[in-house]
Amino acid sequence: MRRWVAKTLTLALAAGGLQAVWVADPAWACGCGAMIPGSGGTMSVAREQAVVRFDGTTEDVVMRFSTQSNVTDAAWVMPVPAPATAKLADQALFSDLDGAEEPVPAVHHYFWPHLGGSSGEDGAVAGGAMTAAPPQSAVQVLSDQRIGEFEVANLASADPKALGDWLNQHGFTLKDSTATRLAAYTSQGWKFVAVRLATGSTADLNGVLDPISLSFPAKTAVYPMRLSAGAATPQNVEVSVLAPHRMDATSSPIADEPAVSNFGDWIEPSKVGPVLATLAAGRMFLTVFDGDYQQPSQITQDYAFAPAASDWVQHSTYDQEELLTFLGIPVYLIVLLVLAAGAVLLVRWRWVSARTRSPGTPAPQ
Repeated sequence: MRRWVAKTLTLALAAGGLQAVWVADPAWACGCGAMIPGSGGTMSVAREQAVVRFDGTTEDVVMRFSTQSNVTDAAWVMPVPAPATAKLADQALFSDLDGAEEPVPAVHHYFWPHLGGSSGEDGAVAGGAMTAAPPQSAVQVLSDQRIGEFEVANLASADPKALGDWLNQHGFTLKDSTATRLAAYTSQGWKFVAVRLATGSTADLNGVLDPISLSFPAKTAVYPMRLSAGAATPQNVEVSVLAPHRMDATSSPIADEPAVSNFGDWIEPSKVGPVLATLAAGRMFLTVFDGDYQQPSQITQDYAFAPAASDWVQHSTYDQEELLTFLGIPVYLIVLLVLAAGAVLLVRWRWVSARTRSPGTPAPQ
């Protein structure tokens, strides 16, 4: 099998689901991938962003991570509902998302002019080649895909122990607790995507990693999270869902903590950045969920999404003060002019009345 090489190592993470696992150091879990850094190395993810596009039959997931790492080799394993295909993604997608989600002003009008403004709150991972298992094996290698510098293998197994053993034999050194949690997905017939980086690679794994997209058939929009329960540190995961309508989270990672959206609006291709417009491929509704999991051990479920009862729009706002106007004219000027005109008329009326009451006084000209 071809050597595994990569620069960004985000491909496997894009599919979602397994916790991060160290070979030599304590486990650090991200929301969407079993990460295995090289022997003696450390890696942590400060921020995890995912874009999920679901059209009713196919799910596309684009992942990006900001990491702190001192390793140059690593590997990943992650569950997906069905065999996945992969492609490189554009970093600009997340800039386009930031633009689409910009807060809108909450306008407060003031009458008299002043200096107002706006404010807002606004182990070693190297292993043998991942050759196809014999037909009767408990682990099947469904496909072997090369994407740029990445090599991606789709695995199938109904036996979590056999899958864990197979992964360990091929350089994916999982903790026993992680291997046990594989049963949460093998019991549902899920597949697994495996990605490995060649030992000795000069890949830079520190900083913002380049995003990569996975695509697979799906009956519902999901984002795997259950195996993150073994994380030793808090996690922050932002999931942005593109769908024909606004989406609600029908299942959230922590059962008694419903996921709450912080943004929702229509994405018009002509009004957003080109990369986001291409991914949306038409008018779609964008719903954003931002989860902060201080105690990952409480995670027992995956994200699952379904159409909301209505396509209500939701934006963050910031305060903005504006001078009150009418037809472009400050209202205070209109009021002052009316008051001045009224005062003139009142003075003239009093003068006329006074002259009328005085006999022999000539009428005003």
